[in-house]
Amino acid sequence: MDSSEVDRIEAQGSLPDFYTNIRLSDLFNIPGEYVPMCPQIHSAVSAGKKEWVEKLKSYGKPMACLKSEQGDSVLHVAAVWGRLELVKSIVSECPCLLLELDSRDQLPLHVAARAGHVDVVNALVATLTSVLAKSSEEEKQNLNLYVAKDINGDTPLHLALKSPRVKTVGRLVDAYQQASFHANKDGISPLHLAVEAGKVIVVTAMSKTTDNNKQDSQLEGRKCLVHAALKAKNTVSIGFYEGVCNLLDRSTKSVYVCNDDGSFPIHIAAEKFHPRVLREILKRCPDSKYLLNKHGQNIFHIAAMSGRAAGFLYLHFRRFNRDLMEKQDVDGNTPLHLATLKWRPRSLFLLLFLNQGKWIHMRNNCGLTALDIAESNLQPNYIFIERVTLVVLLYFNRKSITKPSDPPAGDKVKDYINTLLVVAALVATVTFAAGFTIPGGFNSSGPKLGSATLANDRKLVYFMVFDILAMQSSILTIATLIWAQLGDPALVQKSLNVALPSLFFALLCMPVAFYCGVFVAFSHVKGLMIFLDITSVVFVFTMLFILGPHVLLQIPGLPGGIFGLYFMQFLYFFNEDSYKKAPAPKISGRNHLIQEKESS
Repeated sequence: MDSSEVDRIEAQGSLPDFYTNIRLSDLFNIPGEYVPMCPQIHSAVSAGKKEWVEKLKSYGKPMACLKSEQGDSVLHVAAVWGRLELVKSIVSECPCLLLELDSRDQLPLHVAARAGHVDVVNALVATLTSVLAKSSEEEKQNLNLYVAKDINGDTPLHLALKSPRVKTVGRLVDAYQQASFHANKDGISPLHLAVEAGKVIVVTAMSKTTDNNKQDSQLEGRKCLVHAALKAKNTVSIGFYEGVCNLLDRSTKSVYVCNDDGSFPIHIAAEKFHPRVLREILKRCPDSKYLLNKHGQNIFHIAAMSGRAAGFLYLHFRRFNRDLMEKQDVDGNTPLHLATLKWRPRSLFLLLFLNQGKWIHMRNNCGLTALDIAESNLQPNYIFIERVTLVVLLYFNRKSITKPSDPPAGDKVKDYINTLLVVAALVATVTFAAGFTIPGGFNSSGPKLGSATLANDRKLVYFMVFDILAMQSSILTIATLIWAQLGDPALVQKSLNVALPSLFFALLCMPVAFYCGVFVAFSHVKGLMIFLDITSVVFVFTMLFILGPHVLLQIPGLPGGIFGLYFMQFLYFFNEDSYKKAPAPKISGRNHLIQEKESS
């Protein structure tokens, strides 16, 4: 901090007018015995009433002796409230308060930085700069307030970064860049905090140096900054990616340093699924793909569990050795086992598809395959993500893709059955009425009195066929669900096995009948017909996509050869990330699993 710094600050207009009158010795003019600060004075200073400075001069004791119940000096109080003019007046009268500590061992510079008052911080920094400008290097080092630490080991720069208003950060970094590398009691430096918060501009300012190795030696505490960067909040922004690249430009050593959980940066990138960061790490450190966490898991284990990395598995499959995808962790679990444990059907499908289901029979240390784990941990009540996961495993095992579930019971099932009854009744009512209000109407005279006017039109015949099928299927649904009302749990399940497909078929027949009816009446309007064709195709596809899995996954013994491909297409749109809170199943031994199956 030389005279050029003083000239620069003075040019900006932030240098106090009184700085030339403060000498280095004034900072050490320690006051005498402390005097309690009365509430009236505390309130006046907090409000920034400058006239109270004159009253304090005649208080009988120097204002430097005043202390609040919290151990704050008048300068602490003025600084924390951002009272700039009052701060200047107090510093002019009592420069020694710049070195005064409160009950938390914080200087006025600490509290101003924590409160985010950039004008006050500028004034304090300018004052210190001007006082130290004519001092020797030894005196500057001994009076370096920028690295002064409170009871938690935090410097003013630490507190500025922890503040919701971080405008003071840049000023403190400009004043003394080396403060960025000092760690607090938790081993966290301001540079680490800036990286973790994703503040790329701040990180760049802190990292300005011509010697990266020298900077690394100056950095205290936690040095694996890439871990902090991967945990940053703005994980998908361009700035975040550039920040990680900046850290990797400084050094790639941190790629091979694990965090407290035993995970390496590449594991965190796979878990959070930051594809650009993954590519950058693998580009600069290709051998990092072989890194294992404390559970013996590589990048594919982590990706399989996270679910969000399914696309990464597919896109980067050719870049990796296939052995990585079938490696077992300390529990003998392959990525296939872990994807099943976390109920990740899309990841399962990609893993099995890429290797044509070759890993489906691999066993872990408990002697269990992925299918064994899924079957033994399937919830008694219907959990959709579990059923979809089971479908994938059964499909690649060349088995029926659905299993019988336990008979439902309880009030929720009654409400569900009543809802199906209402829907079926509405379909029956509408289709019954449509059968007697056919397009074109009826002949009102002649030999065919009362018959349909367009009876010979094939499109009208199709209308009636699908209308009849919809009505009959809905009535069949009603009749079947009546049996479900008797309360027998086994009968409920069997009734649903019939009622659900029947109602689904009725709901599909209705729009087809409507299509044929409109076609009969408006076949000459080409524009309307084109619109009808497009919307009908989209509607039927949407119906199959939305309602199909609900119905088909509840029918036991569904053949995989017929419906398997349909569910595989469904997986493309399936969002397994919405099931983050789904409980992970527990692994039990193979013998215990066999006993459970025999007892059931």
